[in-house]
Amino acid sequence: MIDSTEMKKRIFAALEEAGNEHADALLNTVIDPTGDPTEPAMFERCLRELFADGLIVMGTVCIPRGRESLTDDEGLAEIGKISAHYKFHPSDGIWLDSRFGGPPYYQTPEPEVILTDAGFEKSVSVVEKIGHNWWRPKR
Repeated sequence: MIDSTEMKKRIFAALEEAGNEHADALLNTVIDPTGDPTEPAMFERCLRELFADGLIVMGTVCIPRGRESLTDDEGLAEIGKISAHYKFHPSDGIWLDSRFGGPPYYQTPEPEVILTDAGFEKSVSVVEKIGHNWWRPKR
């Protein structure tokens, strides 16, 4: 398992290009999911620290309502739900938020991690220093 410093660097690298990502997709990108319950717990802790440092904010996205910003309290509450709602799917080898299903799909607002301006600067710095996807095996 990686430490929180490494996970935060990976989060920055993963968000550097688009600036935002669904939280469950981000988790599955920054780790090689094994199903260990400490994976979403560490991700939650890292998001909480990045949020407290003003490097990310939280939002939601769904088809009926589109993208919506969350207040600071709502964002922290959404981060705090990760460990409780993320379930590992062994057949797919990924973590998914158990609140979402369908059909119909994409109706429930999904949490989204969004870089702030300061977070974007940090992400560019990380990518310039280390590169993209350094933790992934070379193909």
